[in-house]
Amino acid sequence: MTASEFVTKELKALHAKFPQIRIRYEYRFCTGRHTIEVIALSFFENDEDYILEEKKIWDEFESLFLQEDILFISEDSLTEIEHADLKLGYELGYREKIHLDKPIPEFKFLSAYAKAMTPRHDEVHALAA
Repeated sequence: MTASEFVTKELKALHAKFPQIRIRYEYRFCTGRHTIEVIALSFFENDEDYILEEKKIWDEFESLFLQEDILFISEDSLTEIEHADLKLGYELGYREKIHLDKPIPEFKFLSAYAKAMTPRHDEVHALAA
């Protein structure tokens, strides 16, 4: 099994265990680096079960593929994925994949003629030139 095959297999298993995350993977031949981007940052930093799974993948990779590197990053990393070899979790929209603590607010747009849009005298402000 090649390093890329190992990483692909492990990332598919990781995504199956944590389906709410998004994963992108890129292998750069010139550096021998396997870069894995995991979104959302809260999983990357705060979920203990996820962190243990990531450590298991990293440890096993390091023991099997001594001449290559593996790097886990998230959305705030200076390292970027340029051409993903594998994407997991991108088939649904952001709201469906990431379970937010607070729901995303729904915006309602009112027409210019709506009563809510009519200014009252105590709300009218003028700008000075």
